[in-house]
Amino acid sequence: MEAEDSAILRYAVKKLNDEIRKGAVNSQDAEEVDRTLFAALDEAVDISDELAPDDHEWFRQEVEKRRRVRRKMMVKIRRTHLRRWGRGFQLLDELLTHSEVLHAATEDCIGAWMLEDKSRYEDLLGIQGTLGGRALKCLLLLSLHSRACSISSEIRLLAEHGFPEAVKARTRSLHEIAVIALALSALGRVDTTVSDRYGAWAVAEARKESRAAVEQGGEPEPLTGDDAELERRAEAAWGSDFFRQNAWASPLFPGRRPPIPFSDIEKLVGMTHMRGYYMAGNDAIHAGPKALTNRVRFRNKSIFPTVSEVQHETVRHFLAVTAITLSDVCVTVCDVVASITHDYDLLAGVKIIRDVTGRVVDEFKRDGMRA
Repeated sequence: MEAEDSAILRYAVKKLNDEIRKGAVNSQDAEEVDRTLFAALDEAVDISDELAPDDHEWFRQEVEKRRRVRRKMMVKIRRTHLRRWGRGFQLLDELLTHSEVLHAATEDCIGAWMLEDKSRYEDLLGIQGTLGGRALKCLLLLSLHSRACSISSEIRLLAEHGFPEAVKARTRSLHEIAVIALALSALGRVDTTVSDRYGAWAVAEARKESRAAVEQGGEPEPLTGDDAELERRAEAAWGSDFFRQNAWASPLFPGRRPPIPFSDIEKLVGMTHMRGYYMAGNDAIHAGPKALTNRVRFRNKSIFPTVSEVQHETVRHFLAVTAITLSDVCVTVCDVVASITHDYDLLAGVKIIRDVTGRVVDEFKRDGMRA
């Protein structure tokens, strides 16, 4: 073999030829030759700073240049977004603040209701100490609301700093939370048929994880204690179908066996108007060909972006959607908790949230502070 003009390749080829001369490698066996060559290349890479010191120095200098360019670019992108969307960001911050206050009030409301009467601690599937019923439903919704608040904060920061794909991806997560919050109450604010199954479905997720570990050659991790008992009773109560895709939502589809696609739950709770944003979030998360081709920019001497970028349309549409979706979660949680606890003063927060949401959406509809 002849080596090309590369110190790393020359080293690997020499190593390969040495092995062939020693008889350790059969030169007629292409697979063995390739395997040995690539192993030698890996070895060469480990000492590449010695084999190709000029190349290492070039990389070091380019990294220093890039570091300065990158820092300036990030500042410029953030400044551009603030110049146009600063008022919108401030209004979204107001919505986030209001949502956090509502979350604290809802938490206090649930806590006071549970402490007032110990009989409100219902057992899930009769397992003592495993929370179910109305208390579980309240806590599930409270947890979903907390995630909606934190994810909305992420989206706001990602948008300001110019990460449009991340904005879309997290908006997808926020949409899922809203759909689930609505689904838990689709049979009525105080009905716990779906919420009990959703709470128990943690064992179905654990079973799926265990199965994936086995498929990778690992050892299954069987559930123990109350979790094992919950798994047994869930199967006894709801059948083996309970462990299939989104089977927690089965009561919403009488006479139908799981699996239940997420899109069907979305349709049932009336959230299909957000489907386009959800699919855009899918593209942003997955490595499909559409997502790859959509990254073509031909900007800054590069075909594809490698850092943050200005995308005003993404900011305009997805931050408005974030505000609307967060508001939907806030209102849903408020309605359900007030209905269960009979603390209807909590509903005062609904008007406040809706008013702030309207101002946020109007600002992004008006295209921000564009001159």
